[in-house]
Amino acid sequence: MKKAKTDNSLPTLIGKASRLMSNQISKNLAEYQVTAEQWAILDSLWEEDGQTQQQLANQTNKNKASITHLIDNLEKRKLVKRVTHEKDRRNKMVCLTPDGAELKGPLTKTVKQTIKHLTKGLDKKDMKGCRKVLKKLVQNLVEA
Repeated sequence: MKKAKTDNSLPTLIGKASRLMSNQISKNLAEYQVTAEQWAILDSLWEEDGQTQQQLANQTNKNKASITHLIDNLEKRKLVKRVTHEKDRRNKMVCLTPDGAELKGPLTKTVKQTIKHLTKGLDKKDMKGCRKVLKKLVQNLVEA
């Protein structure tokens, strides 16, 4: 029986690492009933509360339908709320509720611990180089 060929191409490795990391973060956040994708939205709001859905979509690289679904679920859990924009009533601002703001500490701690575990055995120099390469890839893709 022939051994399956492993695809070590850059897109395959980046995609696989991204999916596996997202899955592990979701697994570790399960006790809070928050997924990695929902955490990314909350994290953006912890940085700057009161953003439009489009701003959140841009920051999390999600399409409009995905971001709407994620915000709907966070709203059902009473972690965020949509508020009419003061100056443009057509726009809704996504804002943290007190419950959503309260989760910042435990969720951030859980994600940091997860990332620390996932990067164990990698030295700081390698991680710095990896970040530099990934940032350049992202920049090239944005500019494409």
